[in-house]
Amino acid sequence: MIKIVRIIYLLAFLSVLVGTSEGIAQSITTAQGVVKDSITGEPISYASVLFKKSTIGTMTDDNGEFSLENNKGFTTLEITCLGYNKKQIDLKPGSKNINLEVLLKPTSFAIQEVIIKPKKEKYSKKDNPAVELIKKVIEHKEDNRIEAKPEYKTEKYEKLTLSLDNFNPNLDKNKFMRKFKFIKNYLDTSEFSGKPILTISVRETLSDIYYRKNPHALKTFIKAKRLQGIDETMDEGGITTNLEEIFQSINVFDNNINLLLNRFVSPLSSNLATSYYKYYIMDTVMIGNDKCIDLGFVPFNSESYGFTGRLYITTDGNYSLKKVQLNVPININLNFVEKLRITQEFKQLPDSTWVLGEENTLVNFALAKGTQPLYAHQVRTYEKYDFTSQPDSIFKQLGSDLVLPDAVNKTDTFWVSNRHIPLKEKENALKDLLTQLRKVPAFNAIIKTAEILISGYIQTGKSRNTSKFDFGPMNTTFGGNRIEGFRMRIGGMTTANMNDHLFGSGYLAYGSNDRKFKYNGKVTWSFNKKAYHEGESPVNNLSLMHEYDLYTPGQNFLYTSKDNIFVAIKVGMPITKMSYIRKTMLSYEKEWLNNFTLKTWMVHQNDQPTGTLEYIPNIDGGSIPLKSITTSELGLQLRFAPHEKAYNGRAGKESVFNLAKDAPVFKLSHQIGFKDLLGGDYDYNHTEFSAQKRIWLSSFGHIDAVAKAGKVWSKVPFPLLILPNANQSLTIQPESFHVMNALEFVADQYVSWDMTYYLKGWILNRIPGVNWLKLREVVSFSGIYGGLTDKNNPNKTPGLFLLPDGTEPLGHTPYMEASVGLENIFKILRIDYYRRLTYLDKPGIKKGGVRIMLRFSF
Repeated sequence: MIKIVRIIYLLAFLSVLVGTSEGIAQSITTAQGVVKDSITGEPISYASVLFKKSTIGTMTDDNGEFSLENNKGFTTLEITCLGYNKKQIDLKPGSKNINLEVLLKPTSFAIQEVIIKPKKEKYSKKDNPAVELIKKVIEHKEDNRIEAKPEYKTEKYEKLTLSLDNFNPNLDKNKFMRKFKFIKNYLDTSEFSGKPILTISVRETLSDIYYRKNPHALKTFIKAKRLQGIDETMDEGGITTNLEEIFQSINVFDNNINLLLNRFVSPLSSNLATSYYKYYIMDTVMIGNDKCIDLGFVPFNSESYGFTGRLYITTDGNYSLKKVQLNVPININLNFVEKLRITQEFKQLPDSTWVLGEENTLVNFALAKGTQPLYAHQVRTYEKYDFTSQPDSIFKQLGSDLVLPDAVNKTDTFWVSNRHIPLKEKENALKDLLTQLRKVPAFNAIIKTAEILISGYIQTGKSRNTSKFDFGPMNTTFGGNRIEGFRMRIGGMTTANMNDHLFGSGYLAYGSNDRKFKYNGKVTWSFNKKAYHEGESPVNNLSLMHEYDLYTPGQNFLYTSKDNIFVAIKVGMPITKMSYIRKTMLSYEKEWLNNFTLKTWMVHQNDQPTGTLEYIPNIDGGSIPLKSITTSELGLQLRFAPHEKAYNGRAGKESVFNLAKDAPVFKLSHQIGFKDLLGGDYDYNHTEFSAQKRIWLSSFGHIDAVAKAGKVWSKVPFPLLILPNANQSLTIQPESFHVMNALEFVADQYVSWDMTYYLKGWILNRIPGVNWLKLREVVSFSGIYGGLTDKNNPNKTPGLFLLPDGTEPLGHTPYMEASVGLENIFKILRIDYYRRLTYLDKPGIKKGGVRIMLRFSF
């Protein structure tokens, strides 16, 4: 989520540069008011209000209120609702019509001999013809969806356009703004709101889709892809991957619809449809050459993750879908989205098969009220349907989304000949707009700043296309701890502009207290040619790394660097048990397109305790502390993540910046230590297994679950045993224990679990007076169960290291902790209270504590 929000911040920043919304000369007609029953005076919810002969419209909210405007010259309002006579209101062009009171006259009409006389609504599912109709549609949906076919092939064209919405800059304001006067030549009009927009990014993809029902297989071959826009130089692949995850193509026949990183209940859900939605037969209309029943629907709770909209169902007895329109309710607990509409239109082929022809997703985003809004328009079209059998070789290809080698090198001539729909005039002029913007030094400075914010690195070249070395990551520049005091770090990495196979990276750090230099240097040979950095997928890298740095045993930040400035703020017991680690590692990592990854390594490591940490062999009740210990190790890790999407961000696919987290991830690793090899002090074997999955509970939120197990098979001192991952920073860190001290427990065998349930406001949305805060609930439960066998217990086996003060074997009782919290505070903040559930009688421990994190989500 963080990367897309950074893009939105960038776009808002650009809009501030070029001016505020102080109108250019356009005639805007505004209509705002309430729709009521002419007899009872009661507000009418979910009435349709639109400008006649246009696609600019809305539905009234729970209070019957609406607001619309357009600058396309439409002046006639048309208001319709089930059980009421249609009403039209003529407005003056360019006028502001506020506080309108629209009175609709009730009428009665017959539907299959059932008379409906709407007054104040008392909705009932019993003997409701609309409910019976939707049940028939759901009953036939498996026959009507294209996946009922044994096989099919189709060509898909996708275009995602990002624009600054309601963009009315006053470019004559001052001398500085006049530098951007050319922008008004590139303004367009939104299809969604009718307001002026400035197109700033266009992404296009052309691909072939192959589907086989049995055995199930779905392959997408991307034949061409192109990005034009101000974000072109910022996108290392991660931005595009995240946008694809946010704007997924929907399948209305599924029980749940994936959209904006959330799950919405489908109006055709086999499980929840009639319990989640109210259905209304609105009219019988002609859509093209097909007579259809217009079936409206709204969720019972307008703040839940559902849609309002229309289903247009054929009257031929097959209950096929001709068209679908989906909107989000006004009161929905959805961040940054002011307005959303999805339309899908289906077409019938000569063999009577109904297939999807076109899908449009239109969204208005805004970070907060008063900030520059963003308009996104995603269009997908499908052509060249083919239901003949395809070669088995196609379905045997590794991976589900395959990019053909020359996909990014297609010419303008290719796109003109092959895109399904032509670019709009202003989309086609985007290249000229960027050329003129880049002539303005202030614009280049803003783009440079945005590149640093998004990537975390400072380029040394003028652009991403010329930079041979990047400094960073910048969030690790400053830090601190009890041993080093104030810590300063500088680092960087080479890019493919220097060599597209050979890469170097590293850092130099210095502590003000210990006055020692720490360093890391790594050289990587990529067997695959890279576009910019060594981590691009698929990885096939051989690396040699040497490092000397300070670490805390039992504290491992899995999803960020230990030098991240945000983890430097500590809570709980002061950390004084640390180690200087000198390590040399030769590693090889290979990633296949079926999302299977092999990683193997050889490590030689010297571990020198410092602070209050000591390595004291238990010989005759005690002995002289060892200065250091040395290990020589071989390791192997197997990773499998079926259906995981490729992610090319520098932080890696497991980083918090990767929004595609739905795929399960399985890992199996084994490490072997060798005594007397290169000075190694111990023989050992250590095996670990982990599985993680995001479990969606329809619109009721999701659970992020991780389970792990491990065992040390050999007799070794405690630094080589299992030290549960303790987080003593103020920030929430995944897969760690938040009220456990570092080095508090030790074990040689364990199973652990970590579950976090994001309820998405499921409870708070239903509490009057609280729901307007848009808060969301979070609960978590984690624990570890295991123990220390006699062979690795220094109290029972001589020769092992004495356990440090405050460290004890994990007992028969599992360590457990839980938390309750609120997220979406000011749309960005999560605050949790963690409570320790076991081992409460230990001296010097805290039983609970507050932790925070920044979390951006829709």
